[in-house]
Amino acid sequence: MAIRFDGEFTVATSRAEAFAILSEMQKFVPLLPTYKSHEIKEDGSADLKIRVGVGKIRGTGTINLKLTQCRPPVHASYLGKGKVMGSVFNLLAEFELADAGAGETRVQWSGELIMFGKLVSLAGGMIKPIANKDIARMIEAIRLALSGEEVAVPQLADTTGKPAGTGWLGKLRALMSKLAKIVRGFLRIQQ
Repeated sequence: MAIRFDGEFTVATSRAEAFAILSEMQKFVPLLPTYKSHEIKEDGSADLKIRVGVGKIRGTGTINLKLTQCRPPVHASYLGKGKVMGSVFNLLAEFELADAGAGETRVQWSGELIMFGKLVSLAGGMIKPIANKDIARMIEAIRLALSGEEVAVPQLADTTGKPAGTGWLGKLRALMSKLAKIVRGFLRIQQ
C-alpha cells in the first residue's frame, strides 16, 4: 500500500530559522504524530518510538529516520524505515523552502509512505484515512513549530472509540493550554 502526500504553507519565520527546525533531528522528530521517544545514533539517524492505533488495535511502532539530503537553507529530505504490528514501512519526507517576502518562508512538502505486511492485510482500508490524518497532524505540528507556536501532543482514540482527552481531565488540559496561549500572547504584546 502506497500513500503519497504533498502541499505547502507559509510561515512568518525566516528561511534560515525554518530550515534549522526541519534539518535538526532533535527538533524535527518530536513533531511526528504520536511521537513517544527517540534516540540519536552514531550515524546521525534517530530510532523513534511512536504510538500506533488502528481501530481497537494498539501498539508501538519503531522508525529509523535519517536526514539524507540537506542543502541549507532550501532543502531537507528524510528517509525512514519502520516496523509496526507485524508490518514494515518505508517513509520519504521532503521539504523545499523559499523566501515568501518580509521575513516569511514558503514550505513545500511532499513524500510517500509505503507499507506492507500483516497490519495492511488485517486493517486494509482503515490505514489510508489514518495515515492521511497522521500526515495532516504532522504538517500542522511542523507549521506551528516553524511559527513559534506551542505544539500540542497528538492523542489517540481510546478503546471506546472516543478521542482521548474528551473527559473532564482532557477538557481541563485543553482549557489550561488555551489559557497559556492567551498569557503568552499578552506577554508578547507587553514586550
